Amino acid sequence: EEECGNLDRCAAILQEGLKHCTTNENLLIRAVKFYERMGDLDQARHLLSRTKHLSIDKKWKTVLEGALLEARVGRYSLAREVLKYLTHYVPWYGPLYLAHTKLERDYGSSIESFSIVEKGLKELPRYGPLYFQAFRLLEKEDLSQKAFDLPRTMEMVSRADSISRELLWKVHLEAAQMQERAAVLAVHENPKKLDLRKALQPTRRSYAKAIMLCPPNLSWKIWLASGRTEVSCNNTKGARDLFLRAYDSVSEKGRSTVLLECARLEEFCGDLALSRSILCKARQQFGKSDWKVWLSSVNLECRCGLRERAILFSQEALNMHRGTGRLWAALIQLRHDDGELNQMKVLRCALQAVPKSGEVWCEGARILLNPFSPTFDLKAASRHLSFAARFTPQYGDSFLEQLRLNMMDQWLLPLAIPFINSMYDKFSSLCNDHSIKIKDAYQFIVEHTRKAAGEIKSKLKEGKDTVLARDVLDTSELELRCSSADPNYGHLWFQCRNSPIDTAREVITQAKIVMADFVVDNAHLYIAAMIRRAGVLMFISYKGEKIIDAPKLSSVQGLPSPNSREWDRIVDKELRAAPSLDQMLLLDNDVTGSTFTTGYGGNNHNWEELSLAEKRRILFGSDSLT
Repeated sequence: EEECGNLDRCAAILQEGLKHCTTNENLLIRAVKFYERMGDLDQARHLLSRTKHLSIDKKWKTVLEGALLEARVGRYSLAREVLKYLTHYVPWYGPLYLAHTKLERDYGSSIESFSIVEKGLKELPRYGPLYFQAFRLLEKEDLSQKAFDLPRTMEMVSRADSISRELLWKVHLEAAQMQERAAVLAVHENPKKLDLRKALQPTRRSYAKAIMLCPPNLSWKIWLASGRTEVSCNNTKGARDLFLRAYDSVSEKGRSTVLLECARLEEFCGDLALSRSILCKARQQFGKSDWKVWLSSVNLECRCGLRERAILFSQEALNMHRGTGRLWAALIQLRHDDGELNQMKVLRCALQAVPKSGEVWCEGARILLNPFSPTFDLKAASRHLSFAARFTPQYGDSFLEQLRLNMMDQWLLPLAIPFINSMYDKFSSLCNDHSIKIKDAYQFIVEHTRKAAGEIKSKLKEGKDTVLARDVLDTSELELRCSSADPNYGHLWFQCRNSPIDTAREVITQAKIVMADFVVDNAHLYIAAMIRRAGVLMFISYKGEKIIDAPKLSSVQGLPSPNSREWDRIVDKELRAAPSLDQMLLLDNDVTGSTFTTGYGGNNHNWEELSLAEKRRILFGSDSLT
């Protein structure tokens, strides 16, 4: 019932079940999660109170869910106390320590977080996930002190020898990747004295240990990871040899992943013909079972600027993998040059095919946040991003687009409101004098939009800080939601993340710096788009009786309800009929709608203009391999 959207029916079933099974743990946990999603926290807490008379062994799972709920809504002190209580009375359950450690890492201190890890390891010395959590905490601590040999981290790696043998190879693989990150930072800190190829020797030794301990059917993952390490020091020949070893040892199921890595390597080396040949082979062999081979082909053609070829690959891929949101998202973005109307048509098809794809909803929000889009709409974009974060919380781009929307709401909207009010007042006085034709109304909107954009642009040239209170940006709610979701992928997310060990809050902090400059530099365009939309809505209200037929009217003013589909249809039609933003502002070609298609302009550079380091980060920057 919940999957079908019948929420009232779902609530009734849960209540009926709890009537007969008052303290059933599975039912209680399901009900608590349901009411949390519905926003009824009082009801969720009321259900949790049913367990207060039960013994701890019968209620600890429900209490744990309650603690996580309080953490997700920002009641850190209460969540912390409950988790302390649980780790005291249920010391044998490893995930409790992980949840408590994550809470302290995000809201407390790294020292306190590590003390909980140590407490957990004392109780469960063979519990692997706690060791991996300790590695990340200690790596961050060592790097903050510029101890690039990672003394505390490697000491913990030595302690991890006590875990089960099937996890031991992962310990050394993790150690190799930590040592690689430290070596890169050490060379960056002192490039004249250090050579990266030599600095990576400890990394190679850790890979060798991992290979010796790894099951034969998983050794290909280590060969791929070590190949990526060689790419980081521009040893492409060594990387190619390692990738070939991975191909020789991989099973049929994982072969497509190895081929994609080989294709990326050849693209990085500049051999596009060979890269395309490898991808062609991957599509022929695994195209029906693995959608990622198609997405890699689309991305390659995009980077080469061959948009039509990328569109063909997207369409062919969707014929086989119609339920893959990332392919739909790529196609929506590729349709930008065909106009907003065509993008919206693809978006509607995508939402019919994959209505719960966060990537697709996020692309819809990007269309609505593009100031050059005729249907620019902050409220609609907010709804799209809300769906995106709910359906695919692990997709980080949705949260970063929400950050951009927050900047517009808190910084730019207050600047636009005086211009909008002034436009409304002058339009009202004109309406009282005589009837206004469509052409004259458009000209009126153009003049006010152009005037506002010009004034804001002039003020920004005089001094950005005098116009915008950039230090006033409340992202506490966004950081809370993002930290609870803990996203792990997204093109924009990877661009704003400095290291795989960065927490969600740290990525948001870095994104503020990256995205703030972009939003401020284009503030005049965003504000102009707000005024253009307000002007068109104003004219719709004035001429409402001429826009729709009389039998369809549902209000005194001759317009449907603002929350109806009929209203949205009318508004979109009139927005598309009005002069576009570039026609209003007479802009040059330096800034176009394509600048805003991927969140911020830093993502839209020409591939050939990028340095080798930037290309390597884009091609191999994801840590999703292992």
